[in-house]
Amino acid sequence: MNRGALALVLVLALSGCNGGTVDEHALKRDSEKVGSLASEGSLLANDVSKGASTKYFVRVHAKEMSQAASDLQNALAIRPTSPGIKRDVRKLSKLAGKVSEELERLHLHPTDRGVAASLKEPLKADADAADQLGK
Repeated sequence: MNRGALALVLVLALSGCNGGTVDEHALKRDSEKVGSLASEGSLLANDVSKGASTKYFVRVHAKEMSQAASDLQNALAIRPTSPGIKRDVRKLSKLAGKVSEELERLHLHPTDRGVAASLKEPLKADADAADQLGK
């Protein structure tokens, strides 16, 4: 197998299954991903609000999580869905976009305790909303 093919296989394996039709199982899995990103973001925002995290860690970690949420938003916005769940899939897409924007704010203000404090509860609420969409 040449390097290009190996790289393609590796990228596909690491990206998971973000293609094809979204069924109930995929909706549950993607809801868990969005919820996890939001929960972790809330914890990070809490640390920043207390001055308990470094600027560089926050900047990098928040950016990585923001990008992951944005990728989910984009995939969920365009993927076909199984009958009866399209509304929930598109809601999850919008929620992933909201989480991405909140995490991007944290990335842009990695030492601003006020910004971080203002993001803790919204991110926690987003995690709860994602959990509900996955049920």
